Amino acid sequence: MKAAVYYGPGDLRIEESPLPEIGPGDILLKVGACAICGTDMRIFRHGHKGVKIPQIVGHEIAGTIAEVGKDVKGYAVGDKVAVDPIVSCGECFYCRRGLTNLCLTFKENYEAFGYYYPGGFAEYMRIPEKAIRRGNLILIKDDLALEEAAIAEPMACALNGQMLSQVGVGDHVLIIGAGPIGCMHISLAKTLGATKVIISEFQEGRLNLARQFGADVYVNPMQEDLKEVLMEATNGIGPSVIIISAPARKAQEMALDLAANQARINFFGGLPKDDHIVSLDSNIIHYKELFIHGTSGTTSDHINMCIELMAGKRVNASQIISKVISLEELPAMLVEAEKGNYLKIIVKP
Repeated sequence: MKAAVYYGPGDLRIEESPLPEIGPGDILLKVGACAICGTDMRIFRHGHKGVKIPQIVGHEIAGTIAEVGKDVKGYAVGDKVAVDPIVSCGECFYCRRGLTNLCLTFKENYEAFGYYYPGGFAEYMRIPEKAIRRGNLILIKDDLALEEAAIAEPMACALNGQMLSQVGVGDHVLIIGAGPIGCMHISLAKTLGATKVIISEFQEGRLNLARQFGADVYVNPMQEDLKEVLMEATNGIGPSVIIISAPARKAQEMALDLAANQARINFFGGLPKDDHIVSLDSNIIHYKELFIHGTSGTTSDHINMCIELMAGKRVNASQIISKVISLEELPAMLVEAEKGNYLKIIVKP
């Protein structure tokens, strides 16, 4: 089979790899679509301590079951599935509470597809028995395209963040960053009932890409005063929810000043390792009674929710897909995608 094998920073090769062999408790998945994640671009450029080299990368995956081990129950050849990439231990403090994205074992060894296990930038992949037992395969309806199902995982990360931020009716939501995740946040905030959605992005190209998602206010903070725009849009109160989906330290710091009293501020985008210490005015947090939190990954439950939202046309997943490419085009596209001219790019092996 063809696969994209990662050998180190800048070295991704499209080559022939052996077809995975499955055991009695495993499943062989024919990959129908695997989306490019920002993490994939960072791995390509800089590597990742959790990626076992050489490795088939890619973790935003949907496909069709090609073969089922004799001991597997609940799945059949031909079933369409999306993949939860994190193979949690199922036994730690957080797993027992359903918080599999915070699994203590995963935080130690990155036991996930595209890291510990071969990922989805290949024609086929093995789903091991442990992942099947953990519920990592989520069945999808026949009328949902695999290309759309592949982005259920990143959308589920956004949904996890919105649920942690308790987005709902009456909220004025500010989203900072109009990349693929920022656009997902627009759609989800509207679906969850936010009264007004405001998007801030300094790259004009990305801001224009985001206009199709129907936010109420679009602002380029390099051209307009963001706080003035927010005060006008929220009747002088400020946003009740701020989601910082860009990896921007300054945006996290300024969010306190922009927020309404008792606002929920979500540090959604992780910061670079060389610029990850923020300075926050404790008195603002104190007197405004602010709630500040982060979001890290997602769970199978969130992925299933997003699949249902997509299938029910509550969110238009096809809007988020900018381009579909072949496996052979992947190495060049990882470089091209860094320019920020696309939302989600789907690889069809």
